[in-house]
Amino acid sequence: MVKSADLGPYAAVAAGFAAEARATLEEVTLEEGTEAAAKVFKKLADNPPALVLAIGPAAAVGARRQFSNVPIVFVMVPYFQKYELEGSNITGIALTSDLSLELGAIKAMLPQVKRVGVLADPRYSQKFLDEASGFATNKGLSLVPIEIDAPAKLEKVLKAARPKIDAVVMISDRTVGNAAVVQRLIAWSNDEKLPLVGLAPGQVKQGALLSLSPAATGLGQQAGRLANRILHEKVDPGALAVANPEGVDLTLNLVTARRLGDAKTLALDLITFASQKGLAVRVVE
Repeated sequence: MVKSADLGPYAAVAAGFAAEARATLEEVTLEEGTEAAAKVFKKLADNPPALVLAIGPAAAVGARRQFSNVPIVFVMVPYFQKYELEGSNITGIALTSDLSLELGAIKAMLPQVKRVGVLADPRYSQKFLDEASGFATNKGLSLVPIEIDAPAKLEKVLKAARPKIDAVVMISDRTVGNAAVVQRLIAWSNDEKLPLVGLAPGQVKQGALLSLSPAATGLGQQAGRLANRILHEKVDPGALAVANPEGVDLTLNLVTARRLGDAKTLALDLITFASQKGLAVRVVE
C-alpha cells in the first residue's frame, strides 16, 4: 500500500483495504519530491510485490512508471484521466460516479430544477455526457452541456449558459479539473443563485450546495475486494474498467441552502433521499 502523503483520508483507505484484502500487507508513505518517490519505487522493485495499491496521484503515477508487470489498483486520484493511468496491469476506482445519484438528488431535493448544466470539454467527456443524458431523461431532467476547451473561456461560456440552466453539476474532466476553474464556478453559481453539486466535501465548504463523494474507508474496502479478484481469482486488471465508487457520503452546505431559499425543506428532502439510498449525511456551514 503506497500512500502519496500522510493524510487522514489516505489512512482511512489503507485501513479499509487491510480489512478486506486477503494478503500480507506492507504500507509505505512517499516523501515529497519526485526523486524521493522514485527511490521508494526502485526499492519496491528490488523485491516486487504481488500487487500495488496506489493511494493518491503521486503513488499512482509512480507505480505506473515503475511497474509494467505487477498489478496496480489506484484510488483517491481526482480527475484520474489526466494522469494516463492506463495499461494491461492497471485498474482503479474513480472518485466520481455516472451522475445517476447526483441527478437523483437534484430531482428529490430541487423539484423546480428541470435543466442541469454540466461544464465539460467534449474532447474528453463526450461519452460520459451521452450516458449521463440518458439518466437525466429517465428522471425527467434535461442535461445541458456547457462546452469549454480552455480555462480562459470560462467566463464566456458561463454567461452564454446562464439562461439555459437551473442548476449545475460538476464532473471529472481534464479541462475543468483546474483549481481556478472550480473556484470560479463555485463563486459564479453563488452569484447567480444556482444550485451547484460539487465533487467533494472541500468544494461544499467553499460554497457548493452539496456533494456526493466516496467514503474513504469504503473506497479501501472496495479496493480490497478488487485486489482479491486479481490475486486469487486471477482476473486480468487491464481487462477491468475503472470502477465507480460504491460507498458514498452526502455533504450539504447549510449557508448555501439558506441562500437558495427554504433551507429547512431542502434539508428534510435531503435527509429523506439519503435515508432511501443508505447515504451518510454531513452538514457544513
